[in-house]
Amino acid sequence: MVSLIISVASVFSVLLLGFCVWLTRASYWRTAAALMGGLCAAAVRFGLDMVAYRFDWWTFGDTPYAPIITYVPVVFWFGAGMGLVGWRMIRNWGAAGEIAFFVAFVMLGVLRDVVLAIGIGPLTIEAQGLPLLIAAGGWLVMAVLVQVMMQLLVGPVDGDRLAPERFPQLDDGETAVWNNTVRSERDPFSFRG
Repeated sequence: MVSLIISVASVFSVLLLGFCVWLTRASYWRTAAALMGGLCAAAVRFGLDMVAYRFDWWTFGDTPYAPIITYVPVVFWFGAGMGLVGWRMIRNWGAAGEIAFFVAFVMLGVLRDVVLAIGIGPLTIEAQGLPLLIAAGGWLVMAVLVQVMMQLLVGPVDGDRLAPERFPQLDDGETAVWNNTVRSERDPFSFRG
C-alpha cells in the first residue's frame, strides 16, 4: 500500500511540475535549470537522510535512506516545481517574495515529513526538538540551492523573458473588434458589384 501511495505521489509530482511551468510562464531554459536544481536538492535530501540515519535523528525502517522512488517528488515538485514558483515570487515581489517563498517552502517540507511520520509512511522522526530543526534546515538549504542553480545556469530572476500569455488579455482601455474593413480586390466573399 505504501509503495502504491509513493508511486501515485511521484506521478502527481510530475503533473504538478507541468502545471507550475504553465502557471509561471517559465522558459525552456528556466525549466531545465529548475530540473537541475531539483536533482541537486534530491541529492542533498538523500545525503541528509543518510546523516540522519547515522545520528538516529530519523529513519526509514532498516535502510539509511528512503526508497529511491520517494526522491522523485523531491526532484519534480519540491525542487523544480516549487523552485519555479519561488522564482516568480522573487521576480514579482522582490525581497518580500523571497522571504515568503523560503518560509512556505520550509513549512511544506516539514509538513511533508510530519505527514510521512504520522501517516502510513515509512518515516520515523522525533516530532520535536533537534531532528525537526535539522529537517527544517535541510529544506531551507534545498530551497536556496534550487534558486542558486537557476541563477547560475540561466541568470538573474528577471534575466529571461516570460513565455507568452496563456490566456490573451486586453488592457483596461482596449476593446476587442473584428477587423472587417479591409477588403481585397480578389475576395470571393465580397459582394461588391
